[in-house]
Amino acid sequence: MSVTNSVPEILYSKVFTNQHLLENILSYLSDDFKKNLNVRLVNKSITNTFLRLIRRNHQTMKIEFAYNVAHFETRLEDYIYINYRKINNQDVLPYFIFLNTVVGVKVEKITTRRLWMLEKKFKRRLHDLIHSQLIGTNGEHIQSLINLEEICDGCVKCSNIKLHVTDKLFEDIAEYCISKSKNKEECFKELDETILSTISCDKLAIWISESRVLPDEDSDPNHDHHHMPREVIDIILRKWNVKSIKLNILHITNEEVCSVEWLRYDYFTRVRFNDPYLKTKQSDLKFNHVEVSLSYSLYCVRDLGNRQLVVNKPKGYDNLIPNIRRMFPTDQISMELPHWYFIACNNIEKKMSSILQVVTMEQHQNLSLDIKFFVKSGIVKKLNVETKREELLGVASGYVHQEKRLHCFKKSSPFNAEHGPKVFLDNKWVGRRFQVRDTVHQFNFNLDVYIKEKELEKGFNKEQLQEYPDSFVKHFFA
Repeated sequence: MSVTNSVPEILYSKVFTNQHLLENILSYLSDDFKKNLNVRLVNKSITNTFLRLIRRNHQTMKIEFAYNVAHFETRLEDYIYINYRKINNQDVLPYFIFLNTVVGVKVEKITTRRLWMLEKKFKRRLHDLIHSQLIGTNGEHIQSLINLEEICDGCVKCSNIKLHVTDKLFEDIAEYCISKSKNKEECFKELDETILSTISCDKLAIWISESRVLPDEDSDPNHDHHHMPREVIDIILRKWNVKSIKLNILHITNEEVCSVEWLRYDYFTRVRFNDPYLKTKQSDLKFNHVEVSLSYSLYCVRDLGNRQLVVNKPKGYDNLIPNIRRMFPTDQISMELPHWYFIACNNIEKKMSSILQVVTMEQHQNLSLDIKFFVKSGIVKKLNVETKREELLGVASGYVHQEKRLHCFKKSSPFNAEHGPKVFLDNKWVGRRFQVRDTVHQFNFNLDVYIKEKELEKGFNKEQLQEYPDSFVKHFFA
């Protein structure tokens, strides 16, 4: 073999034995692997790397139904989205078989969303395929399965895997214990025997609906949080040895009507997150961390930083943080406001000021609070009605700007009437941290504000930034 001929072969060999290089090469392909199956014909190294990337990207799976809310009544139900990719009904089985047999994926986490809105036959078939093809008979690899029981009403297969808990479940447990007892003492004994300590859970996810209604409510229901039985929550936290909490505040779930039978008895203490916090008894438990997701909230995320609104109902979300600390005592709370729904778009100064009023309403002792706040670029400027010129707003008083530049990637959600289900696109968000410290009370608050990078690039010019050197948005270009 000549030296000339051997050099390319050596280079080829180095490329095709370097996994890092192969992964970089394949990263330029479409992220929809179904469009790239022919790359497996190149050689064995490419095939192995291609399948390894698919395995890695499917260890966590999000399976959801998306539709344009403007066409709710006429929505199509013959497709779903899997990890943000549209899959038609007839393609689900071959998709899952490919993952199971060819790729050999070991799915660890599955989260489903709004599958209860699918046509009955399709959702039942989908439920069974998830169990047979993704989880398997022994489920040895699955670590969490969230929300699948919405389409099976809690079958044995789903019940045998650790699920999240809901406010409706708390009500159902309370009513079950009441039905098995004649008085409060017997009820609490039944509760103790119902909640077993055989379950151990480091992190418990609790889903709270903010729009359930009372049975037989009139045609204009007063959507709101409804009371939960405090003792049921407390015994679950104790017996399951929970270390940290994730609260998901949801605007809509399949559990639309709340249970009220337990309210006819005075056995259980009633609690809500938007009740006046002084009514909420302090728990003697302690948790490492409480994470609060408002990504699918409407009312809470709308009112949390809009204290001046008095016409909208329900109200009371000023009490959210102090109520959380009373029910789930912790020194660390993190909260994420949505990047896609009810995103802040008016006056950054007022919004930041209102949020600061809310989080400091009770003088918190020994608390570190972090909030991720996603906004539209228009929030940082206003039109002067007299001069007809656009002015840039400043930073609300009380905050100190931190120099570190933040960024993250978020996929747009399709659940809004403006875009429909076609905008599962990655967006790069650029962020800055604004900090408030109270050394007397050992309270530390970080507000991380994010704006889409594309909006920053298009929405501002050098002249504006120079004219308003103390503007909020100036920090994003520093």
